Amino acid sequence: MKMKKIGILAFVALFTMSISVSAQDTIRQKTTPREMKWTAAQRAEQMAKAREMRENQQATREEMRAERQKQIEANDSELEQIIGKEKMDQWKAIRAERMRNMRNGNGMRGNKPKVGK
Repeated sequence: MKMKKIGILAFVALFTMSISVSAQDTIRQKTTPREMKWTAAQRAEQMAKAREMRENQQATREEMRAERQKQIEANDSELEQIIGKEKMDQWKAIRAERMRNMRNGNGMRGNKPKVGK
């Protein structure tokens, strides 16, 4: 009975060690040999391409942000026609408070302002 327990413990220890060794091997393999042999010119070219991609993404984000702002303004004007100026001002105050909470990392967790006090 003792021999069986020792055998099981040895098997578990061996299995655990083999997993940790295989995990270490995958970390080493993340850098491919091709990446290690890049010349300075190749790295500079790769960095330039990455910079260009970032700039294009930034321009796209700004265009999307402007488009979204136009949509918000159109929705606000339509909503104001429906609910009136006073209620619209209340809604804008609520929305501004929610945005402040989101930016401060509070999210909407229990910080919901009450509508129509």
